[in-house]
Amino acid sequence: MAEPVWKMPLGTEHEASELEEAMEEPTLLRWVTSPEGRRELLELPLTRELFLNPQLGDTMVQGEWHDITAGEIAGILRNHFRQLKDVCVFHDMKHYLLPRRPAPAPDVSVIRGLPPRRRRSVFRVKKEGVRPCLLIEVVSPGAEARRADLEDKVELYRIAGIPEYLIVDSPSGLTGLPFTLLGYRLDSAGRYQPMQSDAEGRFLSETTGIWFQVPPDGQRIYLFEASTGRRLLNLTEQEERADREADARKAAEEKVLREADARKAAEAELAHLRAEIERLRGE
Repeated sequence: MAEPVWKMPLGTEHEASELEEAMEEPTLLRWVTSPEGRRELLELPLTRELFLNPQLGDTMVQGEWHDITAGEIAGILRNHFRQLKDVCVFHDMKHYLLPRRPAPAPDVSVIRGLPPRRRRSVFRVKKEGVRPCLLIEVVSPGAEARRADLEDKVELYRIAGIPEYLIVDSPSGLTGLPFTLLGYRLDSAGRYQPMQSDAEGRFLSETTGIWFQVPPDGQRIYLFEASTGRRLLNLTEQEERADREADARKAAEEKVLREADARKAAEAELAHLRAEIERLRGE
């Protein structure tokens, strides 16, 4: 039996609190109409069935680390592909991949060959005529959701013909533990083969031309453009880089102005000396 927090040795209360919070099962929030006609918000345990086939408008409460990681990856990919009009990146959008099959809401979905149109609330393969080239799931906390990401979706995405499925995992969904990456690529026979990392531990998405890597601290996912090796930055990093570049430009401009002032002063002094020399010669 676990010891109450107040009985644990000094210094372990914080760790115990984090552990208990991280091990809480995720939930699903759903608005329903009561028999009396009132709108009510239900909080439901996030079962595998609900996780694999949420209703439009459902909200999955899966913890801060999950939301930050999935949102960051989606944001980086959106920015990277923003100039390509036929590439869309969706985050947490319900996908109808196959008839009479669960329609999940992948954390990140990259779709090529999608014609521009009004905003979508769901994505339907049959209607759009294309399927995602890459799906990414950040493994959700909770035993049921984890099995859905690591088992059920592997089979569903394989049958649906998704070329690449990348999984960002964290053991038991515990905050602070390092992420790991694994993935699957569809072969010519329609089977999923495990992706192999390179010597640096990076996984290449061939359909997007992006390397994915867990950095040394293990607390996020880095993305690199395969053709150039350039790391793709999140919004905060872009703003910080822009600020540094602006500061560098300002410092360079100020240096140019100081040097120009110094030249003018030197030229003025030289002109003064020459004038003085001419004056002395004329005496």
